[in-house]
Amino acid sequence: MRRRGGTPPKRYGTPTVPAEPQALDPASGFKVPLKNLVRQWDNQLVDYRFVDKRNPQDFVRGIKDNMALPYSRPEPPDEFVAGPIIWQTGAYMTTETGNILITEGVDPGDTL
Repeated sequence: MRRRGGTPPKRYGTPTVPAEPQALDPASGFKVPLKNLVRQWDNQLVDYRFVDKRNPQDFVRGIKDNMALPYSRPEPPDEFVAGPIIWQTGAYMTTETGNILITEGVDPGDTL
């Protein structure tokens, strides 16, 4: 369709005007002109209308926390409270070598 008194509008794909290259926009899935694609922060080419802005939380950095104590002491050796196992007859429970067997959590007055 011609306009009155002017030049006709350009129609792409005609013999006088080559077809404009098209591309699929990965953000929207639409077919868009190749000249509308711009590179966004993650290095993808997307349509300029659908450029994904970077989240501000991507730029937050952690603060180093010094967890060392200003002074420390060595850990004291472990202390165990134990007693020998005594049978009802009054005999001590021994190992095969004859040593008295000492265990935790057994009251010497209890029977086995």
